[in-house]
Amino acid sequence: MKLQNKLCWLLAIVLFVTGCAGQVIEVPADAIIERAEAPVETTPIPAPAVGKLVAADGRLASPFPSLPLGFSGGVSGEIISLTVRAGDVVTAGAALARLDDTDLRLAVDRAQLTLDRAVLDRERAELQWEQDVADAQLSLETAQRTLEAARLQYSSTSVEEATTMLERWLAAEADAKRNYETPLFGDYTPDDIKESNYKAWQNAIREREFAEMHLRDARNARSVRALDIEAREQDIVQAERKLAALEAGIAPTYDRAIEDAERELAKAKTALENIVLIAPWNAIVLSVDIAPKATVAAGTPVVTLLNIEDGLRFVSENLSEQHVAALRQGQRATITLRAYPQTPLEGTVEAIIPQAKAAETADARFTVRVRLDPTELSLLPGLTGRAEITTGE
Repeated sequence: MKLQNKLCWLLAIVLFVTGCAGQVIEVPADAIIERAEAPVETTPIPAPAVGKLVAADGRLASPFPSLPLGFSGGVSGEIISLTVRAGDVVTAGAALARLDDTDLRLAVDRAQLTLDRAVLDRERAELQWEQDVADAQLSLETAQRTLEAARLQYSSTSVEEATTMLERWLAAEADAKRNYETPLFGDYTPDDIKESNYKAWQNAIREREFAEMHLRDARNARSVRALDIEAREQDIVQAERKLAALEAGIAPTYDRAIEDAERELAKAKTALENIVLIAPWNAIVLSVDIAPKATVAAGTPVVTLLNIEDGLRFVSENLSEQHVAALRQGQRATITLRAYPQTPLEGTVEAIIPQAKAAETADARFTVRVRLDPTELSLLPGLTGRAEITTGE
């Protein structure tokens, strides 16, 4: 019994020294130390799995880095209220700070007015477009009717009649000339007959000249009608082009003006919605980085938050490769915090991470991260303690 008591004291001294030095120790899980106490009736406890315990000092930490947070949406202005202080624990959606919204509301009103004007301009343009289309259709119908009338007036009949008449008078002139020049009796023609034949010949000449003039007039009139038909055809082409251009719709500039105004209004409304700085997740306020009534630019950090949405982790650093050789993800761990020594926490090994910045000549060092089971304790990052991990070996 004395030998067992000495071994007990020796083991206690070793545990105390290694714990103060911040070192990791391994203890056989099946090591049982007898205590010199009177037998006490207790409920039987199942024997632990045969293996080792890896004990490591560490602290609670968030799995995410701290985040400086400022107003989003490109807003800037004077801070009229700060609702948190360093050390506060906030929930997702909680208001952290608020900007003066006077100028932003004016910007929304101006953007809305611009949009209303753009919509009104488009409505007026559409009404005018409808009228222009109706006018263009009427112009096309009028041009078509005018062309039909011009084509009806265009005819070669008058030219043909004038040509026939000219041919008749040419023949009459030739006959009259021949009668005048041909003697009636051998080589003699009475004077009265000769004079009559001469008059008939001169009359035929005048009628032939009138027929030529009439033919020229008929041809000119036909040419004029042909030119008029060409002009009416051009009128139809122009009317069709104008109508086709109008049927494509009103000018796209009106729709673009509305789209631009809608974007500006949405931008102004978004800026107004962002005057309140909201906590994106459950977090601890590490610092307030700006003073009340200060004017901040877009993106200026206002508070710095530490994400605790996914809970805290117990993190132990600087473990050697010999210590982590038996560790695996999913192994159970018991964490005893110095702030709550009488309330051990349970957890599970979540990650074993090599330290990339370790010197190549030094022994490899690793970080072990333990995810804690749900607890009612008020836990804060930075609380220190010790984790005992059952390796199962």
